[in-house]
Amino acid sequence: MFKILTETHKIIAREIHKKIVLEYNVDLDIDKLQWGSIAPDILPYYKLKRHYKDESIDFISKEIVNLIFLGRYSNLNNKKSFFVKQLSKKMGIISHYLCDYTCYPHAYRVTFMDDMKSHIKYESDLNEYAPSHKFEDKNLNIENLNLYGDDSKKLADIVKEYINYVVEKYMEDEKSFSSDLDYALKLSSNVALFIIEMILYYSEEVEYQFN
Repeated sequence: MFKILTETHKIIAREIHKKIVLEYNVDLDIDKLQWGSIAPDILPYYKLKRHYKDESIDFISKEIVNLIFLGRYSNLNNKKSFFVKQLSKKMGIISHYLCDYTCYPHAYRVTFMDDMKSHIKYESDLNEYAPSHKFEDKNLNIENLNLYGDDSKKLADIVKEYINYVVEKYMEDEKSFSSDLDYALKLSSNVALFIIEMILYYSEEVEYQFN
């Protein structure tokens, strides 16, 4: 199984954690988040869910929606709760796939035997580059994931369309390690923030109904 090596995924996970704390003051379990971010390259179940967009986007979109609806009755302020630990791990797993979608060998499907070495070398070099990378999103003209606007669409379809939109933007941009990492963080963090926002929104709705 091809993979972005573990440190790259963990770096993205830590950046996502910072953004969630800053935006919503929700402190996910960083250890679970980082573990989730590398789990798809380790656990057999996720190795069967191929890390290419066309093969796994439906699965990932449903996972995102499931997290939102499972979180409706949960308290995100309790960092030690079972749900927050599961949420942290699942969000790490989701970020892994989203990062792979904006990694050159995955986005351009470098899968044939003759390309194996170049695929592995690219990800190894990216892993070495990642710790020194300074994330920049000011130059990325990417809209946020927005639930509002078309009530006729299912949430999973909205999420899927958004993922496709960002990956298309990525593929139109320059090809570089910097671009890979900036788009990986942008897509992963926007989806993560959307999950938290929706959980908080639905939690307030539930609380309102029962008060």
